[in-house]
Amino acid sequence: MLDVHPPPHAAHRWRDFFVHIATIVIGLLIALGLEQSAEGIHHRRQLAEARDAIAEERAANQREFATATEMFRRETKRFQTNLAVLQYLQEHPGAGPNTWPGKINWHSYIPAFSTAAWQSAQYLGVTARMAPPDVRRLEQLYHQLGVVQASSTEQLQAISAARRYTASDADPSRLTGPQLADEIEFAEVLLIAHYRFGNGMRNLHSIYPDFTPSPETDECRAIVHEPPMTEEERRELGL
Repeated sequence: MLDVHPPPHAAHRWRDFFVHIATIVIGLLIALGLEQSAEGIHHRRQLAEARDAIAEERAANQREFATATEMFRRETKRFQTNLAVLQYLQEHPGAGPNTWPGKINWHSYIPAFSTAAWQSAQYLGVTARMAPPDVRRLEQLYHQLGVVQASSTEQLQAISAARRYTASDADPSRLTGPQLADEIEFAEVLLIAHYRFGNGMRNLHSIYPDFTPSPETDECRAIVHEPPMTEEERRELGL
């Protein structure tokens, strides 16, 4: 009778096979873990850089906001003087500049708020790794900055219409009666646009007090000849 024995190294070959497979699997897991770790470090660095860039952009926009407020106050007087001169000329056709209640000046400061850091964070998907409340606050801030920027553009368009006559003759005393009437209307439209611009800045400041100084409520109301707010109105608005 013959004895049948398995090959002497079969067990060793299977064990070696499984050891080899296990080595490969462990190697893959280590590689995957290292990749995820590196990706996590990259994402954290990217998030930190985005936050720093947005903070710097915010500071720059705060400085621009402060400058815009200073210019808003100067331009309020300037645009009101322009209207007063035109109304004076309507009542005193052909009057010389030495009799006018002031000088006409259509120059205006157009603020330029930056959004590059915020747009970059959105494009790179960094905002998805920010806390949702932080993202909502930033979205609201940049929306409000956009509102103010749009108001300044509206104001610039009103200025372009109001000063159109200067392309033919810079002296408004030589405008005809109908031309003066139109010009007065343009100057009034400009003041309304200026009022909306100031209100937009005031609204932004009410939500983000670190954007300061800003136009006061009564400053804006005075542009359209609204009376100053009463104490009761201030209490109702929490001012």
